[in-house]
Amino acid sequence: MNQDLSVFITPVALVIGCALIAAGGLYFIDIHFAKTRAQAIAALVTGGLIIGVLEIILAGSSVSFFKAQQVQTSACELEGESAHPEARQGVAAETIHKHILACMREAGYEWSPEHRNCKDAPVATNPYCYLPLGSFDRTITAFQLRFE
Repeated sequence: MNQDLSVFITPVALVIGCALIAAGGLYFIDIHFAKTRAQAIAALVTGGLIIGVLEIILAGSSVSFFKAQQVQTSACELEGESAHPEARQGVAAETIHKHILACMREAGYEWSPEHRNCKDAPVATNPYCYLPLGSFDRTITAFQLRFE
């Protein structure tokens, strides 16, 4: 998420989510901000969903999901270049490429060249060319990559 946009959306979403949870919860101690039991339950669920989505957005903007993928790609590149210093001079550049792919696979990522930024530069050091193997991480990362 764009940092400028998240500075505005985060506090607004937090206030709305907490207000909905409070309104729904207060109904059950006989303080009726909601008119019916169904509205109170809907407010609790909606508030919980807003807070949950907000948590995913905040985690995704730190060092999780795509950010973690970028960090891991750089770490694998450093590891590959350190392990094969002779290949950095162009003698066996394919060796570093294979090392980075193996390192990323070991870290839980698979080569996935479908993203448009990967099609522009399909090299092992491009973090757009990978997707996590875990289904939840893969879903969130794929969602993040739609906005890149």
